[in-house]
Amino acid sequence: MTDFTVPDSVTPIVAWRYWRLGGADGLLRSLTGRHQRWEPGQALRARCRFDDVDRTDWRYRMVSGFSVDPHPAPAEGCTCGLYAARSLGALRGQMLFGLNRMVVGQVSLWGKVIPGQHGYRAEFAYPDRLCVFEGVINRDPGVLDALSAYAVPVEIVGNRQGVFSPVLALTRAIRSIVR
Repeated sequence: MTDFTVPDSVTPIVAWRYWRLGGADGLLRSLTGRHQRWEPGQALRARCRFDDVDRTDWRYRMVSGFSVDPHPAPAEGCTCGLYAARSLGALRGQMLFGLNRMVVGQVSLWGKVIPGQHGYRAEFAYPDRLCVFEGVINRDPGVLDALSAYAVPVEIVGNRQGVFSPVLALTRAIRSIVR
């Protein structure tokens, strides 16, 4: 049977996210616990983080965002999906630590896309533009060659241009309390 599902949008949504650079291959990895590898030339498809667990195990029912029923990602009643922030400022307000080989950039999102307060969760994603920090390039000049495999613009940015901002994080926390 042919799937006649209409996508949420005809054009991709462009948003911001961080990646970690992989080991010897130098490819992009998600920052999540599974460290999904982003293959050059291939869209990454979201999977529910609970796909590989025993759904009958009662302990998972206490985990926020857990759904007993298997489902395609992203789902309304779950926290699954490929995450990206609406803006670089929103991304910089995320507390992400221990990211010594980091890349920031824009990502195209499509398929089912669920908007959130600060960003989106999507079914499919692919890098649209990558920014590598000067410090990363100084430690490993070969990074630019590895990232060229994605066939998207790659630029070098200053170490402070896209990293975590405590001021933005504090502002976000205060706003959430005041609301």
